[in-house]
Amino acid sequence: MRIQPKNIMCAIDFSDFSHLILSYGRALASEFGAGLSVCHILSDMVMMSSHGHAYAVSEKVAKERLDNTRSLLEGLVKKHGIDARIITAQGHPADEITQLVQEENIDLVIAATHGGSGIKRFLIGSVTDRLVKTLTCPLLVLHAQKDHPAFPDLFRVPLGRILVGCDFSQESDFAFEYGLSLAQEFQAELHIVHVIKPQKHIELATTDYMKIQEGDYLGWNRSDFLDLQQKATDDEWERRKRLLSRIELKLSHMVPEESKNWCTPVTTLLEGQPYTELLEYAETKRMDMMVLGVHGHSLLEQFLVGSTTDRVISRSTCPVLAVRKPA
Repeated sequence: MRIQPKNIMCAIDFSDFSHLILSYGRALASEFGAGLSVCHILSDMVMMSSHGHAYAVSEKVAKERLDNTRSLLEGLVKKHGIDARIITAQGHPADEITQLVQEENIDLVIAATHGGSGIKRFLIGSVTDRLVKTLTCPLLVLHAQKDHPAFPDLFRVPLGRILVGCDFSQESDFAFEYGLSLAQEFQAELHIVHVIKPQKHIELATTDYMKIQEGDYLGWNRSDFLDLQQKATDDEWERRKRLLSRIELKLSHMVPEESKNWCTPVTTLLEGQPYTELLEYAETKRMDMMVLGVHGHSLLEQFLVGSTTDRVISRSTCPVLAVRKPA
């Protein structure tokens, strides 16, 4: 499957990082020969009277706000020499962007997150958090760092190393197809990473080993019991080695032979918490982008627990492309 986005949309919030979003949008639109749109969503505005009564702004005020926003976007686009269509709307940003994606046949949305974690993120979330859950097209999230130096103008997206998180689910298989296509397009290294969650080793007493083994233990001495324990441990490690070998073989077979002419595959097996291992690997290996699948968990489960993709996006220092398998 070759990824060929035809319509790319930059979601701008007029923060200091809008320049970075526009720069990526221009570079990717140029690379794929795609159309580029730049949008900003105005949140609904409620005004207070002198008596403390709330009322919605008039249609005239709302139109003035939209016109002013359009002028600001046009100035921003002109300043960066970008040929793009301007889109403005009013409402909840994530909901409006999701609707625009469907109406305008958008193939890729580019946005930025200011990151963060803990109770503040738990209580209020962010537009990007919601977009991950609602968008049907891929979402490229750029991480806005406060101490980041001035962002350079990008005329070609730096994609020399791409990481794909693989857990062998349908969602990660779809993410792999995206990552492979990008790696071929940019002739990049494709790092396919699978993370095994650590298994807690349970120490069994000698009597426990006797219960799960057959045989007559009368007359055995202590060294016989210790040999039995060692054999059980050795069997456990042997089973684990066979499992790891099967996973490594499966990872290596994911990349078609013909694709290796255009990209360099690297397979890696890690152990630990998936999101922490992926983040550490991306930072250590200096990845230019991570591609992750979005799993279809319920909104309640994602709100209370979060997902690997959510956690990676909120903490990553490199761009993260979140893709959802079409229904």
